[in-house]
Amino acid sequence: MITVQQFVQAVDEAASEIHEYVWGESGDNGKCDCIGLVMDALRKCGFKWPGTHGTNWTVRNAMRTFGPIQRSADCFLGEVVFKARTPGHEKWKLPDTYKNSPDQNDYYHVGVVTSVNPLCITHCTSVPGGIQRDTKLGTWKYGGELKYVDYEGSETPMEYPYRAEVTAPNKFPVRMRDAASQDGRIVEQVPQGTIVDVLGEVSGWCLIRNGEKTGYMMKQFLKPVSGDSESVDGPSGSAVADNRADLETAKTALETALNVIDKLLMVG
Repeated sequence: MITVQQFVQAVDEAASEIHEYVWGESGDNGKCDCIGLVMDALRKCGFKWPGTHGTNWTVRNAMRTFGPIQRSADCFLGEVVFKARTPGHEKWKLPDTYKNSPDQNDYYHVGVVTSVNPLCITHCTSVPGGIQRDTKLGTWKYGGELKYVDYEGSETPMEYPYRAEVTAPNKFPVRMRDAASQDGRIVEQVPQGTIVDVLGEVSGWCLIRNGEKTGYMMKQFLKPVSGDSESVDGPSGSAVADNRADLETAKTALETALNVIDKLLMVG
């Protein structure tokens, strides 16, 4: 089953590839609609959407848990959230397929909670570029767990700050930007292997500090390192070992031992 972290990262990856909202599309050629974004994210995780391309089908068939959302504090990472119109609303248009459903709400829009603190709901809608990230609950009134995502088995959240190594599939430096967006201005090109401080996270991006510079980098390019790695110099040369004196002492002791061994070998 897909982990929450995999799902959220896939949503952000799918969103970064979209440039236009088109009804009925699900990520092909940079186009999708709201449920198409969710479908594309699941596809990136190796999962094939099992049913109808539609938000009303999703609510009634693809949700493990579902209910009203009272406040933003109730939202959780990876939650699939919906906007709905009730019968009598001028734009209410529930498909005939669900005319006998006990729930007569028309769930007309869907998004995914990709960050909790601060809140970020990522969704595909009819705005320039196709992707919008809401930082307030607003008219998102319902939500729950998608059947295909393992919310119970999610990883333990990282405690900030922590240290991470910059890494990518190619050999090129990774961009650090002034905003958590690919539209953000490039602050610095960070060489791979550099150890940076991760100060926080929002919607697939991490706020990092490299030396005296601070900016955002996509989470997929940061690999957390153990405490033992914190004192290792990265390519930037920003970290200095705190135990240099101990290392010098050990070096001297080793040289002395080698001299003794050499003398013993000469006697033999």
